[in-house]
Amino acid sequence: MYKLIALDVNGTLLTDRKELTEEVIEAVRKAKKRGSKIVLCTERSYDGIVKVVHDLGNQYVDYAICFNGALVKDAKMHTTLSRVNLTKDDLVYLYQISERIGCSVHFDDEHSIYTPNQHIGKYTVQEAYYNNTPLYYRNAYDLPEHFIPSKAIFSEEKNKLDSSIKKLPKDFFSKFHAIKSGPNFFEILNSTASKGNALKALCERLGVDPLDVLAIGDHENDLSMLAFAGKSVAMENADRAVLHIADDVTASNNQNGVAAAINKYVLEQDE
Repeated sequence: MYKLIALDVNGTLLTDRKELTEEVIEAVRKAKKRGSKIVLCTERSYDGIVKVVHDLGNQYVDYAICFNGALVKDAKMHTTLSRVNLTKDDLVYLYQISERIGCSVHFDDEHSIYTPNQHIGKYTVQEAYYNNTPLYYRNAYDLPEHFIPSKAIFSEEKNKLDSSIKKLPKDFFSKFHAIKSGPNFFEILNSTASKGNALKALCERLGVDPLDVLAIGDHENDLSMLAFAGKSVAMENADRAVLHIADDVTASNNQNGVAAAINKYVLEQDE
C-alpha cells in the first residue's frame, strides 16, 4: 500500500467546474482510513484550498504543498513546515520584465494578491476569486512591508502568454523556477521551490520512502512531483509532457480519474 498520496488540485482532484465528486471524496477518505497520508499539492494558496479540505473532510487531509512548493503546511495544526520566498527586488525585476514582454503580472503571499497593473488582468481577478484572496493594486516599488511574496504570475490569453514566455531573457530560468500551471498562468518562484522538492522534504521529515508515494497530476507544474514519486499517474486530460513521464494514465478529472487511480493502486491492493 502507498503510504502517502500526493494529489494535484486543479485539473486533477477537481472537475472543470472546480468541484469534488462524491466518488473522489469517497476514495480519498477510504485511502486515509487504510493508512495513507493525504497531501494536496497545488499552485493555490493555503487559503485557496480551505473549501477543498473542508469538502474532503478536515480529518482526511494531512498536509498541503502550496504555491507549487514554496509553502508547506500541516493541514491539521495549520502550522507552516517550510517556505521559500521571492524578494521585493525580485518583484520589481519581474514587473519590469512583464512590461517588456507585454503581459499582466501579480504577486501572491499567504493571504493577499497584489498587482502593479492599473488595468487589472482578468486572469489576475480569476486567481483572486479561486483562491478566495483579497486583491489589491499597488505600485511594484511600494509594496507593504508585511507582504512576503511566495510567487509571481504572468497571465494572458494562451497564445499571447506563450509568445511572451519566448521573449524572456536567457538567464531568466537560472534566476527562478518558472513553470506553466495552466494555459493562462506562468508561475515564477524561488529557484529552489517546486512540488517535487517540497514533497521530497516532507517525505524525509515523515520517514516515507519515495517508492511508497503515489502522485497524481495533470500539468507542467506537476512534473517534478511525478518524477519523485514511486508511482506516478497522469490524468487523461493531462499535458503531453505529463502523459509522457507518468507510469500510468487514469480517467479525466471530469470522470473521477483520481478515484479510479486510488481504487487501482491503494484500495484494490488491500483486498
